[in-house]
Amino acid sequence: MGFRWQGAIAPCLAATLMAAAALATGPAVFAQRPGQGPIDVFAAEIVDRPFVMRVEALGNLEPKERVDLSVNAADRITQVYFEDGQRVKAGATLLTMARDEERAQLEALLADEAEAVRQLARNQRLAKEGAVSASELERSNRNADASAAQVRALQARLRDRVLTAPFSGVLGFRRVSPGAFVSPGQVVATLIDDSSMRLEFSVPSVFISDLRPGLEILARSSDLGDRSFTGTVTSIDNAIDPVTRSVRVRATLPNKDGVLRAGMFMTVDLRARPRNSLAVPEGAIIAEGPNTFVFRIEPSEGPSVVAKTQVKLGTRDKGVIEVLSGLNRGDMVVSEGVLKLRPGAAVRVRESGDLSPPVRGEPRVAAKSAADGAAAGVRR
Repeated sequence: MGFRWQGAIAPCLAATLMAAAALATGPAVFAQRPGQGPIDVFAAEIVDRPFVMRVEALGNLEPKERVDLSVNAADRITQVYFEDGQRVKAGATLLTMARDEERAQLEALLADEAEAVRQLARNQRLAKEGAVSASELERSNRNADASAAQVRALQARLRDRVLTAPFSGVLGFRRVSPGAFVSPGQVVATLIDDSSMRLEFSVPSVFISDLRPGLEILARSSDLGDRSFTGTVTSIDNAIDPVTRSVRVRATLPNKDGVLRAGMFMTVDLRARPRNSLAVPEGAIIAEGPNTFVFRIEPSEGPSVVAKTQVKLGTRDKGVIEVLSGLNRGDMVVSEGVLKLRPGAAVRVRESGDLSPPVRGEPRVAAKSAADGAAAGVRR
């Protein structure tokens, strides 16, 4: 009895295994069979397109210029000419200090200078007549020079009592008021030039050979939503950090509308090594272990056939991949339908439409029917 049961179930088990093997082969069941017509595929031409090496980094914004404004003299403030956050031009007067005493001293020194100049002119006339010695003429010349130097020194001290903007920009909070006494070095406000911003970030040292001034960067900040800003690299630090193995890079971002603020955290996309290279669609790539292949379409007397060609790939960008070797400009490769192909298969390039052939489901239906029949035999 046991022997007869085993003999009856053996064919059923064989049919079941064959059906399972047919289902497990996946796309292989759609490969071209002898006598079958050309397989419909989509194709793409190999052409040049621009590629760049993208390096992502994080950095902080700093203004083009930044200075803490302070006075050089100790005295009382007489007038303040700016408010918080005010934009000023270079040379604009920001505040003045008491200077009545210095003005009076300047008037006295100007009078002394005028007298010294008159004395020098008189001695020069007398020297021509031989009525004044050479030493007396030299002393008059020296007195005139000394008087002029004293006037210039006092005028410089007077300028120290007027604070002006060293460059155009926007002021921070005002820290003093009229009537307040200030000392040398005391900060009265902060001035920044935000017409353009400096962005500093670190790049791994492995990319240092690709860095150079003029490279384009793309920066974004979560503080400003999805808005992006384009800038250029202006300088690269002269040393690599021995701890992080990175190098500091400084870029400049235009800021005409003033939305960029100092201290803002930015995500940087550095675009290095711009070039034009051959490109292939991602859908055309077949990966087999460490190797990559494409099906190149080769014209023939009858239908076109495909050849499995190994390629070396580079950078990926927006649905295409850089081709370093294996293909030539103008080659046609299968971009969709690669799973149905095998080397030497005949293909027909479609312009549009559905690539699924009517016979695609037949092997699966046949396999499923075989499996159902085997299961029914077991039940019987």
